[in-house]
Amino acid sequence: MPTYNLKAIGVVPGAKDFIDIVLSKTQRGTPTVVHNGWNIQRIRQFYMRKVKFTQQNWNEKLSSILDEFPKVEDIHPFYADLLNVLYDKDHYKLALGQLNTARNLVDRVAQDYIRLLKYGDSLYRCKELKRAALGRMCTLMKRQGPSLSYLEQVRGRAALWVGTGVSE
Repeated sequence: MPTYNLKAIGVVPGAKDFIDIVLSKTQRGTPTVVHNGWNIQRIRQFYMRKVKFTQQNWNEKLSSILDEFPKVEDIHPFYADLLNVLYDKDHYKLALGQLNTARNLVDRVAQDYIRLLKYGDSLYRCKELKRAALGRMCTLMKRQGPSLSYLEQVRGRAALWVGTGVSE
């Protein structure tokens, strides 16, 4: 039975903050200037890099949230019962499952748009494909707002449980 440090669970940002974090990291972490005179292959690579980078950021952030939160079956029965009474463990599992599904959907969106970018024939078309890909990823995450806020509530309360007397 693995032991979890409930105080070590990181803060779960809200949906809008999450989107801002990832998009600003993409803006800072990738080149920002593309020129119309460039070879089309170089333009495609430029936009594919942005889509891949954004997808990797979403994947890392969501994976860290999913890894930090313990599975109900793995925590001490006292804490599992407390979670069930205060927050309903089915709702907890559902929220984690929705984030896992969102992570997989973001990966699939990136894969689809990278495939489309490989056949982009102009700077404008590649730019619009990148914009559509990032927009769909952000829309997916915007819909995860209730799950993210619920998990933040659970995290805030779970950090207080550690002082509760449980003798192993």
